[in-house]
Amino acid sequence: MTKNVLVTISGMQYDIEDEAIELVTDGTYYLKNGKHYILFEEQPESNSPVIKNIVKFNENGFEIVKKGGSNSCLLFDKERKTSTVYHTPAGPVQVDVVTRNFSVAETEQELMVKINYTLDINYNFISECEVNFKVQAR
Repeated sequence: MTKNVLVTISGMQYDIEDEAIELVTDGTYYLKNGKHYILFEEQPESNSPVIKNIVKFNENGFEIVKKGGSNSCLLFDKERKTSTVYHTPAGPVQVDVVTRNFSVAETEQELMVKINYTLDINYNFISECEVNFKVQAR
């Protein structure tokens, strides 16, 4: 895999709008001690601050850390329920994730991660979700 990559994140929250979301952006890829690292930036709205993302994963779990306009860390772990606090403009919210299915597929030119999970916010079930994370060599 090359250092310069194209990152595609697509996802769906069922029971909410059943509408897919997608982000496509440039990123930087590293492999260190058997763990994949991808760094990329996003700007949700034209006037909002840039958010810097660090994604770390291997066959056991997936973590995304966001720093900038919103700071957060979301962990998908095959073995356990994970919890974090999201700091939003409206105040902090408790986010709980139960990973239902997690798979990683790897070739020389591409990495694919598929995650199915349930999402609870402030101890209330929100939805079943799916995220597809794809990294392609440039």
